[in-house]
Amino acid sequence: MHINNTYIFCFFFLLFFTENQAQDPVLSLETYQTGFTRPTNIQSADDSRLFVSEIGGKIRIVQNNTILPTPFLDISAKVLDTQWAGINSFAFHPNYAENGRFYVLYIRKPDNMVQLSQFRRSVSDSNQASSTETPLLTIPHVLNTGHRGGAIHFGPDGYLYISTGDDADGGRGIIGDPLNNAQNLSNLFGKLLRIDVSSNNNTYTIPPGNPYQAPNDGIPDEIWARGLRNPWRLSFDRATGDLWIGDNGQDGWEEVNFLANNTPGGKNFGWRCYEGSHRYVQPVCEDSAAMTFPLHEYAGFANNGGTGASVIGGYVYRGTKYPVLYGHYVYADYATGKFRTLRRNPAGGYQNVLQSMTLPNPVSFGEDAAGELYTASFTTGTLYRLKAQTCPSALVLTALDPVKNPHTFQAAARITAHNAVLAQAKVDYTAAQSIELLPGFSASTGSVFKAVIAECPASSSAVPTGQK
Repeated sequence: MHINNTYIFCFFFLLFFTENQAQDPVLSLETYQTGFTRPTNIQSADDSRLFVSEIGGKIRIVQNNTILPTPFLDISAKVLDTQWAGINSFAFHPNYAENGRFYVLYIRKPDNMVQLSQFRRSVSDSNQASSTETPLLTIPHVLNTGHRGGAIHFGPDGYLYISTGDDADGGRGIIGDPLNNAQNLSNLFGKLLRIDVSSNNNTYTIPPGNPYQAPNDGIPDEIWARGLRNPWRLSFDRATGDLWIGDNGQDGWEEVNFLANNTPGGKNFGWRCYEGSHRYVQPVCEDSAAMTFPLHEYAGFANNGGTGASVIGGYVYRGTKYPVLYGHYVYADYATGKFRTLRRNPAGGYQNVLQSMTLPNPVSFGEDAAGELYTASFTTGTLYRLKAQTCPSALVLTALDPVKNPHTFQAAARITAHNAVLAQAKVDYTAAQSIELLPGFSASTGSVFKAVIAECPASSSAVPTGQK
């Protein structure tokens, strides 16, 4: 086997085993911070701080395990409803450290429109935002209770993605999206939008590759994809660039949508022709071959005894503290408070595991600068850190688990690796019985790969020192 890396601290190969399935992660929650009022979104500015938005119009900073008393941003006077219709989401520019720009999606007063605006960090205080607002995109909504979607996130391409709802009220037992907005390409409802905010002239442009840019076609150029109902949260896998969307269902099905990195625009996620992968409304629907069906769906309100359901999309874990969780997508359900982990298989299919913990109304997830995951309860105002086992019995890293940053992977028995260690990554594998490098494993030039046969260190962050 040829390993193309700069150097290897210790190389070996020890025992050949028939590959066994990796141990499933077991999640737990650790209270991280209390005292928020109806939190909605959690973001990192790629430093030691966490930023948390509240529906009422404030973005708060958690620094040194304390909520700073003065909000980073306060637009309370501008939001429609400080209880339910305020800040939905916010995102920091990829070059925030240099340009100080960030973006907020909120429901504005008095006209109930969805407003995407640019703000800037204060020149004199990094814990304060300037009060100057630059409106970028306004989406009119007819219904005060209509679905607005609500996620904004920068993709690996540097463009800003915006999810919008179908503007229907979503009442139980009624026909969803009666105006067929999500399929109608003449409006921005029920869509995934993509814009370029890289210029410094306080506006945006349409990225090359957006699929509907023909002159005079009556289709807004911002549209990247359609067929979404109420996509409250989306995220990008920081290791692969893949897109994940949690889209709230009508009555029957909740769905998790997936697009691999570099998938071209123009996809149709199916609503309201389909709810999940199930036919919903027959008329005005394209053939199913034209649809992008969810990677995963689960029973919603009408199919689970009326216990309620609203999927809350999460993140693929790429942190360093819990190797058993690496590569697993973590998501939740707002109504039931249940959490699940989903892991894709390179050959197709996936494993989906219901976790035992619950939380009152989990509303969002967030990543810190190191890729560790957090979640928040909308009703209790508590921010939690997600945890898992630090030393699983067996660990399998697949081709879907590239490693870009320094990591220590450890297991009590064995590690089986089919993954790629990318340039500049420093990776330590520690296992007590065996470390198997199978076809698909590679270490790029510039990477450092270390393999040690030893017991798990006492701490998940410890560096192995012994070897056999």
